[in-house]
Amino acid sequence: MAIKKLLAVALIFAIVSFNLSAKSKKKSKNKKGKESAPEAILPASEGEGASAEDFGLEENSSDENKAEENLSEENKNAAPDSDNNNPRYTISAIEAPEPGLNYYVTKDENQNIKFIQKLSWNKISDIKHYHITIERQGEEGWTEVLQKDLHDNRIEVSLEAGQYRFQVGIVNLFDQLEKSSDWKFFEVLKALQPKIEGYQTDSMYLNSKKATGIFNLKGENLTAGTLFTMEQRESDPPKVITGTVLSVSPDGQSADVKFNIEEIGPGKYEIYAQNPGGLSVISKTIHIKQKKDRHWRFFASALYSCPATFFDGTFNRYEPISFYPVTFGGRMSVISFKSSVGHFGLGMGGYYTYFRYNNDRYSMSGNYVNLLGYLVYQKYLIPQKLCLDFHLGAGAAYMYEVHSQSKNVITLGALYYTFDNPKLMALGLAFGGGLGIQYHLGKHFYLEGNIDFIDAKFSDMNLGMFYPSLGFGGMF
Repeated sequence: MAIKKLLAVALIFAIVSFNLSAKSKKKSKNKKGKESAPEAILPASEGEGASAEDFGLEENSSDENKAEENLSEENKNAAPDSDNNNPRYTISAIEAPEPGLNYYVTKDENQNIKFIQKLSWNKISDIKHYHITIERQGEEGWTEVLQKDLHDNRIEVSLEAGQYRFQVGIVNLFDQLEKSSDWKFFEVLKALQPKIEGYQTDSMYLNSKKATGIFNLKGENLTAGTLFTMEQRESDPPKVITGTVLSVSPDGQSADVKFNIEEIGPGKYEIYAQNPGGLSVISKTIHIKQKKDRHWRFFASALYSCPATFFDGTFNRYEPISFYPVTFGGRMSVISFKSSVGHFGLGMGGYYTYFRYNNDRYSMSGNYVNLLGYLVYQKYLIPQKLCLDFHLGAGAAYMYEVHSQSKNVITLGALYYTFDNPKLMALGLAFGGGLGIQYHLGKHFYLEGNIDFIDAKFSDMNLGMFYPSLGFGGMF
């Protein structure tokens, strides 16, 4: 009887244990089926997402397909087959963040520059840890440089320049590697310290016609990938103008960089250059000015001429010469109006001539001066270098101390006489104009060549003369 009671108790205990075990398994299965699928396990910067370009930084996309095929074979042994089809382990790409957040520069105890690359990825819950593998490509293929278990979803490493790939895996609570991301390929570039030793520019004065915003920078390790900015730190807020690299010399010692001239204002600037990798340099202070653009300019020149008589109603009767080598002149102009077709202004100019004639019978001498006011038109054939000058106007002509005297007795039929005329003077109107060429030697001086014609009208004489001249002048 006792034996029957013991058998009955054992049977009841077995039934209860079986039911409890079944309930426990069902509970565990339901819990596992309700978990949501995680986000991608590709790398991200600061926990938001990153691309290979953000690591240093150039993606080697040509090897991706091959790597995915290799990874497909590796993942077959990474976890049980039943887990590979579970949505929990689906891995897909994520958005890339802004570049430049994936590394920083520091110094070691010896003050040597050290680059720290930052890798991060989306956080996955309910796992034991992550497992990251980093490999470097060499002559014999890929070589492992790091393999590490991590509880945080980020890692900081310091890698030398080269081609790399990395992979992040999930280790579950049962200490099994359940799934790994695809290999991600990136390049760590060699960091070069840039230098800016000097510059040339046409934009020191903003309102100069030549100002284009282009700076020719001289230095070392200047590349097409260098980030150039023009910064005005004294402004509030600080002004930063990003430049565009137009060209770089093969040796990296010269670069043409253009900044938007519309964004540049007067003040003190520095040009900041940052190479890929974070090394940077700042140029010496550049003073950008607003050129004072005067509304007028003053021109003055001294001339030498050897005029020739073109026509004369009276003068040649007593002095039959055509050239007067003792002649000097001058011109002044004020240019006050500028336009796209040329420059306009007012001016004045004139010539002084001393004439003398001798023969065996008589002599004649005197002084001739003319002074005219002009309307002036200027047109630069070569900017700031070669200028065409046209002038036209009217004024006065003046002859004074004109004296004639006989040397011997002059016979005229039965009459014998001598003469010594008193010194005469005459005043008349003058009309004229001319064309000139100015060749500028620098900012303030120029050489000038002119050909002028002046017609002087006296009461009993009309004198027309050409004045070819050469001179030297200044512009202020």
